[in-house]
Amino acid sequence: MKSIGFFILILFSGIVTANNSYEDIAKRNPKAALNKQEVMEAKMQGECLVGLKELNFKKKHEFDPVAEWTSYRTSSLLKQLPPCQVLIIMEVAQKKVKAAS
Repeated sequence: MKSIGFFILILFSGIVTANNSYEDIAKRNPKAALNKQEVMEAKMQGECLVGLKELNFKKKHEFDPVAEWTSYRTSSLLKQLPPCQVLIIMEVAQKKVKAAS
């Protein structure tokens, strides 16, 4: 799990250059590189992070209390669970809270 988190951190850090991309690092360290399945899982987790961002920041120009509520909880859940699990939890939570309003 730590390798997936590290990969995602590198992927989204903005410091990835041609020499510091995951692909280049893996080529320099082939014994420690993730296998194809692990890379696919890490990419999926990265996409789920993007999904969380979009879920929590849909309305950029007006305050959305439900998105604010889920955004606050997202960060604490990401400390405990993988991004895709958190995305599923937050999608359900937003729907339920909005339906109850």
